[in-house]
Amino acid sequence: MIVSLVTGINSILAEADPLVHAVFDPLHLPGVGSYWRIALASLLVHIGLLYAFRPISSLLFPRSFKRLSAADQQGWCVAMVAVVHTAFDTSFILKFINHPALNNDKMDGFSAEFEYYLAIALGYYVWDLSTCIYNYANYGVMYLIHGGLGVFGLLILISRQLQFYAIPYLLPELSSIFLNIRHLLKYAGLGQSLVYKVNFAIFFVAYVVIRIGFEAYHSAKLVGYVYHHNIGNVCYPYAVFFAILGITLTVLNTIWLRQIVNAAYYTLYPQSTKRKSKAN
Repeated sequence: MIVSLVTGINSILAEADPLVHAVFDPLHLPGVGSYWRIALASLLVHIGLLYAFRPISSLLFPRSFKRLSAADQQGWCVAMVAVVHTAFDTSFILKFINHPALNNDKMDGFSAEFEYYLAIALGYYVWDLSTCIYNYANYGVMYLIHGGLGVFGLLILISRQLQFYAIPYLLPELSSIFLNIRHLLKYAGLGQSLVYKVNFAIFFVAYVVIRIGFEAYHSAKLVGYVYHHNIGNVCYPYAVFFAILGITLTVLNTIWLRQIVNAAYYTLYPQSTKRKSKAN
């Protein structure tokens, strides 16, 4: 019965494919018409996970979860969804990191299987962007910019343009696994534990090496390709967008690193906050 229901819904949604193609194909984004249903399904799954993690967390971590405020419980569940998805992102990016088609043609190389995974990632990024909008007071403009750029970038990637750059731009999600584990440890009251310190050390190394170093290196190379118009069949404005995206992400990541290090320091050494308050 469930299979029949899903098949029926999919058939109804398929009727919208021509309309989606009519809107996005002229914008050189044909992948949207091909993968929007997968992205939508992914979005709904992530929304479902957000709600599912509340009873799951109450069951698995009763003392840690139930003592949290309603706002912190929501933050906990958001972090749980993020851990699951960033682990998924990292696993499929590592699978394709040495893919011949992508590495041999960084502009036009593509993989249909890779596109499928990117469409799933698109659903998460739409969910993440909506979370940033809904909780704008907590996230601020930089996270909103980051989310918006990520969604638009994935629309380009699933349209068989610049797919190689999903690797340096999404592999940094590896560090996000440990960032979100850090949030969970903090919520659980383990902000000064050995586990927190080890997790933060791993996060810091992954962040600096991959999220800043690896990403910035490929961003700089892409800027050179775009400058010399060595972009294959990629729509030129999208190539420019990706070059600017790389620079923007590097700047944001550098700003966030300072903020994260400061937050971790005051979590590990809360007495420093008290001394600072007395000094003021």
